[in-house]
Amino acid sequence: MSDKVKLAVVGCGGMGGEHIKAIGRLADAQVAALVDIRPAAYQQKHKDLLNGDPPVATYDSLDAMLKNPPTGLRGVVIVTPHNLHFEQAVACLEHGYDVLVEKPMVTNSAHAQELKKKIESTGRHFQIAFQAPFTQEFAYIREQIQAGALGELQTITAHSCQGWKKICAGTWRHDPKQSGGGQMYDTGAHLFNAITWLVDRPALDVFCITDNKGLEVDINAAMTIRWEGNVLGSVNISANTPGWQEGILIAGDKGRIGTGIHGGRVEQWNEKGIVKYPQVTQTHYTPVENFVDCLLGKAQPRCPVRYGILHSWLMDALYASARDGKPVKLSKPPL
Repeated sequence: MSDKVKLAVVGCGGMGGEHIKAIGRLADAQVAALVDIRPAAYQQKHKDLLNGDPPVATYDSLDAMLKNPPTGLRGVVIVTPHNLHFEQAVACLEHGYDVLVEKPMVTNSAHAQELKKKIESTGRHFQIAFQAPFTQEFAYIREQIQAGALGELQTITAHSCQGWKKICAGTWRHDPKQSGGGQMYDTGAHLFNAITWLVDRPALDVFCITDNKGLEVDINAAMTIRWEGNVLGSVNISANTPGWQEGILIAGDKGRIGTGIHGGRVEQWNEKGIVKYPQVTQTHYTPVENFVDCLLGKAQPRCPVRYGILHSWLMDALYASARDGKPVKLSKPPL
C-alpha cells in the first residue's frame, strides 16, 4: 500500500464519486483523503465507496487539508464548481502537489495563462479531466488527422442535445457565479474541448447566439467558428429537450470521421467510401488512470494545460459574441 500513488479527491458529489471509484480500480493508486465543505458528502462517499476505511483522511476544506495533509500525499483531483478550479489548482501546485482538475480547467483565459505560468514555475504535473482525449477513439482520430488521412481539413459539424435545463434546476450549475456560464460551459465544454483536442489549433473567428430561456445562464446556443487553417465549423447546443444525443463530424478533402463528444465510436470515410473496420488499437484511459500512469512515468499526458488554454480562449470569445451580438476575431493564444 505504501508504494501506491496517494491521491486526495476534493469535491464529493456525483462526479467526485466517479473519480473515487476510478482510483479504486487502479492497482497503483489509492484514495488518501476526501475533501468537501459538506461533511455529509464526504462521510457518505467514505462509507459507501471506501468501506469506511480508517486510513482515509477527511476534511471540510481544501485549506485544512493543505495545512495538515495525509502522509505521502502525491496528487489532488479537483471536482468542485467551475469557478473554484483556478484558485484551488494554484493552491495545490504551490503546496507541491500534482493536479488533475475536472472540466473546465478555468472560466476565463486570463486565469488559464496564470495557471500555465504556475505549472511551469512549480514543475508539477497537471491535467484536465475531459473524458474524450483519454479514449482510444480520440487517440486514433487525432493520429488519422495528423497523418493526413482526412487531407486538408474543411469543416466541423457538432451538436449536443439533452434536458439539462430541468436536470440541473436548483443546482450550482444554474448559478453563473459558480459555473461561469450555462450549458456551453457544461456539456458544451466537452464538445468544444473534443474539437479543439482533435484538430489541435486555435479558433480565429466566432459568432454566437444564445437563449437563456428566462434563466441567468445560457440554455441553447448556435454558433459558427473558424479555426486556424480556414476550417469552418457549425455548432448547436440544445439544453431544453428530452433525451441525449450528440456528435462531431470532421470533414477533409480526402475523408471524414464522425465520433461522440466523449468518444465511444468511430465512423470513417475515405475516397473509396466507408471504412468498415477502422483499426482502433490505441490505449484507452480514464482521466485518473492516465494521471497516475504519468506520475509513475508509464505514459504521456493526454490533456495538459495547452488544451485548457485553447478551450478558455474560445469560450471567452463565444460569450463575448453572444453578449455583444456581433462576430469576434481572436488573436492566437500564447502556448
